[in-house]
This record gives sequence, structure tokens and C-alpha cells, in this order.
Amino acid sequence: MGRFDVHICITDVSIRLIGRDLHRRWYGDRKVSGDIVTCATKPSKQAGYFKVRWSWNCMAAFKLTQYRLLASATNLLVLLSNPSNVALLTAHILSAPAIWGTSANLQMLARVIDVFSSSSGRLLRSEQTSHFPEPSDGQRNLSTNDWTAAIMKGTAEGSPWSRKVLVFTGLLQGFKIHGGHGLNMGQGTKLRVALVKAINLSLRSETQRSPITDLSMVVALSQVFDLLDVQEKTALDHDSLLPMLVWAIFSSSEGLHQGYFLSTIDADVIEGAGKKFDWSTKSHSYLQLQFTATGPLIAALGRLSRLMAFSVGRVKDVVLLVRILQILTEFSRSLSIQWRQNKLSEIDISEETVFLADETLRMPLPLLWRVLRSCLYAIIIILIPYTDRLLYNDLSIKDDAAADVLSQYPVCSEAFLREIQPTDCGIIPQHPLDRCLDLYFLNTAEQLALVLDTKAASDLLVVAASPYLGVDSDQRLLEAFEAAHSVMLAVIAAPHNVSLAISQFESYTKVLFQVFPQTLSPRQFRVATKQLVRIASSPSLISEQRPFLASALLEIVHLRLQTASTQPIGSSITSDEPGDNADSMSEQAVLLLALIDSLPFLQLDALEDWLWIVARSIHLVRDIAMRHACKQRFWEILSNGDMDVDRAAYCSTWWSTRGGRPMMLYGKDIDNFEPLMSGPLKESRKL
Repeated sequence: MGRFDVHICITDVSIRLIGRDLHRRWYGDRKVSGDIVTCATKPSKQAGYFKVRWSWNCMAAFKLTQYRLLASATNLLVLLSNPSNVALLTAHILSAPAIWGTSANLQMLARVIDVFSSSSGRLLRSEQTSHFPEPSDGQRNLSTNDWTAAIMKGTAEGSPWSRKVLVFTGLLQGFKIHGGHGLNMGQGTKLRVALVKAINLSLRSETQRSPITDLSMVVALSQVFDLLDVQEKTALDHDSLLPMLVWAIFSSSEGLHQGYFLSTIDADVIEGAGKKFDWSTKSHSYLQLQFTATGPLIAALGRLSRLMAFSVGRVKDVVLLVRILQILTEFSRSLSIQWRQNKLSEIDISEETVFLADETLRMPLPLLWRVLRSCLYAIIIILIPYTDRLLYNDLSIKDDAAADVLSQYPVCSEAFLREIQPTDCGIIPQHPLDRCLDLYFLNTAEQLALVLDTKAASDLLVVAASPYLGVDSDQRLLEAFEAAHSVMLAVIAAPHNVSLAISQFESYTKVLFQVFPQTLSPRQFRVATKQLVRIASSPSLISEQRPFLASALLEIVHLRLQTASTQPIGSSITSDEPGDNADSMSEQAVLLLALIDSLPFLQLDALEDWLWIVARSIHLVRDIAMRHACKQRFWEILSNGDMDVDRAAYCSTWWSTRGGRPMMLYGKDIDNFEPLMSGPLKESRKL
């Protein structure tokens, strides 16, 4: 036996109709002991209102809970035909202690949104299909606009503004899901304006705000923000809204909780069979992570991050923006600390299948990576409008815009790099997180290499990149390996680093040939060789002090070409560009292509010699397909505008009148061709 009391304030009421509908909808023809509805009415403090107490005893085996009450309210909102009853039922939903008492939680408040979303959707379907029966008193169901107006009237009964936000959100969401049909333009605009007004008034009402009400408004905004036009979005009080959003997402227990969910995982990661670590799907930390990931905040983190980005662009208080940035920085630091204290952080992503159990790889780990990736993308989206405001425009962020801004201030650039430089600079750390931080430093340093002075470039960049330059084919270090080579090329290419470039040129060249083709891909080797030749050629300052440096490098390439392997390299350790066909080329062919790529940067006197060397070397490639590819690339360099005017003119002369064409096509010097008239036989053919 169960007993449930519902207190409703009613003005113009059809008590027995509502009671009869409740009985029919909930219990059908089953008998209910006692009266279906027992009315005990007396005047309330507000004139014209009566307090009605419904009580019934039920023979069913279940109890009516908060969720049952909300589900029943969903049915009633559609069935009631009197606008006053719709308004009064709405007012009751917004004030019922069973819903808004001390046991209220975010999931239950989200159900309030679902009540009005489902009701509006069912109302639209009933108008289109006549699926629901007509009311028993013969009255017609309310139209969508009249029903919406009644709902909005019910929200004007003195309930807190945060609760009204949930109602308006449910209506907008329900009508949007079903195509937006049923509401006229004026009613839809009125509903959106009412939502914006309710949000602003709730944000400014300190007495009505609490953590749970703030969280409920965040959930509501995540569902309807995209339904507002730009003018309505701008009308929100973003100076009050942004701190609430950031707190809800990054600090609240319903959100990311400052990353503390990571620290609880470590105790549940235990060593199992085969010395593999297992993180059980039945552990408390996994269930908590699953609850967080599927909660209304983290599940909508993409939409909420766009909302926060929009608010950042509209906030008027600059000090608030700085404070929000500090909060994001503290969250990132906390997340990093919590992750380092986790056993999973000690396992590189390439080693997961070796050290983790199958169950962990199948469910818990992908869920964890999904949550962490969501954190990363959310912070990036929020930081984009910071850069936009810094650049004083509303354009979308450009590639490396933040680095471009920082590069305008060399002192600040150096200070920033010293702040993020590796802790143990000059060695490869063992912890994957430290290697990840090294990779971040190298990628950032490449963007700022041109603005650092020679000493800073040597102390920060060269020292940090050197350990990664000559690594073998370790899959864990490939990204850092590529970044280190990019940093070294950026340092050597800086015009003011002449002395440093000369001192590093020889050692870097040796490393380059040591790692190719085992670790360095064909494309990367060709790019590096071409850049080194360009840096060492006129009009660079390096060529003034070392005029033969470029030719010496090409001579090393040429010598190695003569003894290089002629077998296809196969799948490269590092990936090449699509369509490059590098895997089908041999080491010998790649070295020849590197020579060809470097020709446009040579001086005319050196160009003449190397045109002949390249033309002869083409015929050292025995494979027909590889040799054809080298010829094709050689012809592109000569004819497709890679050369400047003087070099192109000389190449044209060399090709047409100095024997370049027969040498490249047939491998023969022009001196080997006899000057014969057309028609006569050769000496060997004469009788």
C-alpha cells in the first residue's frame, strides 16, 4: 500500500475531470480503495485560490517518486484543455517540494526540462495525427500557441527565475526537435526573449542562486543556446554568465572537478595476469568516470565550450578575462599533476597493448581518452576568442596566430621559452608525460626561433633538440625526432645566427646521413638537404664566410649516391605526403632527387658543374620507373619556374646547345656524336 500527497493551487478547476483522468491514465480499470480524489478545500492567503489535497491508496506494488510525478505531469500537460489548469499545473511543478526539496539533483532538474520538451512534442503530434483522445468534457485541445501562452502564464506565479529557465528551455527544445512547427513567429520570439530575461535576472539574483540552480541553468543553456539568434545571444549578461560556466565545467563535482577524478583511478589500476595492468569496469573510479562522462555537463561539453567562447568575446570586464585565464591555467596544472600520479601515465600510447589488459583497452581506457580529449578541445575553443580579442578583430583564428603575436616581443618570447623548457634539458626523459612536454616545447620553439638571439637559441633550442636528432627507429620518439630536426633547421636558417649555423652545420649534416633512411623519411631528407643548400648559398651571410659549403654538402650526397642501395626503401618509419610514391623509391634515387631539388639555389658557376653531374647520375639508376621519375623531376626543375631568370636562361642554353639533352636522355656527351649530313652511312656501314 502506498500513499502520495500532491498539493496544488487552483483557480478555475474541474477537479473531478482531472481526478478521473488520473485514475484512467494511471490505473485503468483497477480498483482503488477509498475515494479517487478526496477534496479538502479552504481559502488560501491568495484570494480566489484553493488548496486541494489529493490522496489515494494504491494496490500497485510501486511507489510514486519524483520521476513518477514528473512523468504524470507530462501526460496531464497535454490532456488538460483549460488554459487555467495548464497554467496552475505549471506553477505547481515549479513549486512542488517533492521536486525542489533538499534531495534535488542535477539529473532530476534535467527531467523538468524533459517534461516540457516531451509535452510540447506530444502536443504537436496530437494536432497532426489526432493520436490522443478528446477530453471527456467535450472541449477541444488547446492550440500550440494557446498552450504555450498558458505555460508561460504559469511561470509568472513568483517561482525563482532559474526554474523558469528550465520551462522555457524545455518548450524551445521540444518545438525545435519537431521541426519548429506549431508556434507562430511572434510566440517563438516572445519565448526566446523570455528565456534570455529569465537567465539574466537569475544571474543577478544572488538570494535565489545556489550551486544546483547554477548547474541547472548551465544544462539548460547547453540545449538551447544554438536556438537563439545573435542578437538574443548578445543580450545575455556575459560578465555574470562566464564565471558560472567556467565553474560548472571545470570545478564543480558534476563537471571535471579540477581533474581530481584522475587521482582516484590509480588505486583501481592493479597488476593482473601476465604482468598486465587491469582497470576493472566494476571499479568505483570507472563507474564514477562513466557517470561524469555521460552526465548532462560533460556530454554537452562541445556545445558548452562554444558558449563559453562566445561569452569570452562579449565580456566587458577585462579583469574578468584575466581571472578566467588563470582559472584555466590552474585547471591544466592540476590535471597534469593528477595524471602524473596515475600509473596509466607511465605507459606510452605505443605500449598500451603490451602493458594493459584487454578489458582495460576495450572500455575504460577509450572512455578516459575521450574525456581528456574533450578537455583539450574545450580549452582550445575557449582560448580562440582570447586571440581574436588580442588581435582586435572578430575573424576566426589563423594558424599560429598566438605565436605570431608573441614573436613581436623577443624578450617575452625568450622568457616564455625559458618557463616551459624541459626540466632536464639535454637528455631524453623516461616518463611519457615529460616527453610530451618536450614535444610541446620543440613545436613552440620552432615558431619563435627567428626572434631569439644567438645565445638564447644555443642555450634553449640547440640543447633541447640535440638528444632527439640521432634517435633510432623508436616509435615513442618519432614526433619529437621530427620536431627536433625542424628546430635545428629553423636555428640554422636564422640570418643573425651565422656563427652558430657554421658551428652546427657539419655535425647536423652527419646526423642527417646517419638517420636516413632508417628513421628519416625520403621527403624529410630531401627537404632538409634542400634547405641546407639554400642556407649555405649566396646571398646568405654563411656563403660569404664559407663559400664552398653548399657544394661540399652536395658532393657528400653525390658520393653516397654511388654506393647507395638500389632496393626500394619500403614503408617509411615516418609517413610521407600522400601521392609522394616515396616508398617505391630506392635510397639511391632519393639521394639523386635531393641533388635535383637543390639546383635552383646554386650559383651559376657551380650550377654548370652540377647540371652535368646530375645528368650523368640519372643513368646510375637502373630501375626504369625510378629513372623515369628522376628524369621527370629534373625536367620540372628546369622548366617549371623553380629557377630565377639567369639560372633558367643558362639551363635553356645547356639543354639545347651544350649537350644537356642527349646527356640526360641517353647518357652520352655531345662529343660522342659524329657531325654527319642527313642520309650518308656511317663508316662502319660502308662497303
